[in-house]
Amino acid sequence: MKTRGDEGFTLMEMVVAVFVVSIMSAVVVPHLIGISGQADQVACAQNQQAIKSAVTEYYLMNHEVPTGDSETQLHELVDAGLLQTVPVDPSGGEYTIDDSNPEKITVTCSVHGELDGGGTAG
Repeated sequence: MKTRGDEGFTLMEMVVAVFVVSIMSAVVVPHLIGISGQADQVACAQNQQAIKSAVTEYYLMNHEVPTGDSETQLHELVDAGLLQTVPVDPSGGEYTIDDSNPEKITVTCSVHGELDGGGTAG
């Protein structure tokens, strides 16, 4: 038979449990925030590489790059079947295509800048 003192947690047990959970949160949360930013940067680099490859392929097929501003060019690449959809930067940035030299096309993001395939600034 249980007595009245055997039910529930003591105040000290609750304080220790809250303390342990807060320490674990303080250690884990900053890492999760950093991982999310890295994932956005890697996704942006992959989008930039896909755009660059599509522009290069368009140039090889048509002997010219798509005309217009970057947004128009992206839609032209989708219409040509070289991209499935217009890539969207996960951080909300916009992509700019520099095709002034068709031999060295660069794609820049308004948030992450110009990235290489590894996801690092370059």
